[in-house]
Amino acid sequence: MAPIPAVDSSNHQALQEHSVATIFTQQPDTDHFLAVPFDAETRHVAEVYGGWKTLSFNHIYSPGTNTTCSAIDLAGESQRLAAPGSNAWLPQLVPRIYNFDANFAASQAPSGGLTGSLPILFALPAFSAQPDWLVQVLTGHLRPNQWIPHNHPHGCNGERGMVVTVYLDPNNKQGSNKPMLDALASGHWGPFYQA
Repeated sequence: MAPIPAVDSSNHQALQEHSVATIFTQQPDTDHFLAVPFDAETRHVAEVYGGWKTLSFNHIYSPGTNTTCSAIDLAGESQRLAAPGSNAWLPQLVPRIYNFDANFAASQAPSGGLTGSLPILFALPAFSAQPDWLVQVLTGHLRPNQWIPHNHPHGCNGERGMVVTVYLDPNNKQGSNKPMLDALASGHWGPFYQA
């Protein structure tokens, strides 16, 4: 299966970048994902950002639904999910090392799902399978507010990394603009991946 083609940078005048992150795994050395909020192929990580960061989470409590959403980030308040992860996406998208632990929890509210950094949220499915299955996984298992589990071999083995860039769609200015994508990342319309 062919890899997803990169954006043609020669025609970049029509594309505006919303957000970017470089994410990689070093299993079996560590179960954590390591990331930076820029393209690490173009900038020196240690000089620009002080080194690679592990993924972390901000916990967002919603009193209306009595749930707590986990917003994935690089500067979050916790190394663990705000509530137990869904069997639909844990551990296929998020390694178990990040799962909720009642011993360290500030809240006992049910999970409101997963939201946060869009490049990281798109990278997680890409890591869920080997590169040969990437197109099928992204087109067949990623749905609005939902992850559909698959049976493909997991992609988090050995050293593997990727740069994910989210662009604004110039043909969809109403639905693909900075305020709309920021609202999507913040969970304004609900979690990116449901509980």
